[in-house]
Amino acid sequence: MHEITIKESYAFSEESLLEIIYQFIEHQNFSTLHIMAGHFMLFFDPQGKRLEPGIFEDIQNPMLKEAVKTRVGIFPTYTWKLAIQLAENASINNKKSAKLILLVNDWQYVPDNKQDTDYRTQFYERFTSLPDSYLSLLAPSTTLSTNNICESRRNSICFPETWLKNRFQNEAARLVKQGKLAKRYLPNRPAMSEISFTDAYGSTTPLVSCGMTGCAGEISEMISEAYKSGARLLILFAPSECHAPIRKGIEIALSLYDFEPMSLLVADLGGSGELTQNEIFSKGAHIVTYET
Repeated sequence: MHEITIKESYAFSEESLLEIIYQFIEHQNFSTLHIMAGHFMLFFDPQGKRLEPGIFEDIQNPMLKEAVKTRVGIFPTYTWKLAIQLAENASINNKKSAKLILLVNDWQYVPDNKQDTDYRTQFYERFTSLPDSYLSLLAPSTTLSTNNICESRRNSICFPETWLKNRFQNEAARLVKQGKLAKRYLPNRPAMSEISFTDAYGSTTPLVSCGMTGCAGEISEMISEAYKSGARLLILFAPSECHAPIRKGIEIALSLYDFEPMSLLVADLGGSGELTQNEIFSKGAHIVTYET
């Protein structure tokens, strides 16, 4: 396994958060900065009978707007705004080019019936441009444009989570053959198997169970895909509730994949209905950096 240096801190204000991130970027020699921001979930709109990005500022249906506002809060637009600010600063002050990564949760709130794949397919067929609020935040920038959006091999403007989950299953099978991950058949379901990762402390995390990929595996694959797109310096703005699986996914990717040296920073910024910066930072934004 590769040696990983991990440092943790907390920010209790946006100013403190930005200071930590600016220092992190300034001390890196990589020429390009990748930032995962604006992450949103898809919600089903019963009025339009289709999936909509969980960005309450853009939703027209009043009931859905309120539901998303209560469930998610300002996380998507707030992290997108921060990413633009950081990318502009890196370009102007650190002479680094910047790419923005948009991760879409396209499974959690998609209707659980035979039509769910159709709803997803329909969504991506029309999702050919960034959400209106994201375009509005990007428009005033003199250094960034939609050309700075990092495309995935699946979509020109985003990284779909279902795609990452499916891709990781193939990657996990390869890592099992290499002896880097463990596979076992479940005693109570002998036809089903589980693939897991055991860290240096002996803690085991299931990554693929009964054919379903967990969030840690998905994040590992996202980092792998970003790496293939040139990411060596990567910032991730993540929902606080996803802190544990995201950290585990980062550690798995950096430990098991054959990467060149990388530096990553993950910051947890709400995502559970917080509507103001004070609500986000009063609890402390957890910041973790990784360097290999």
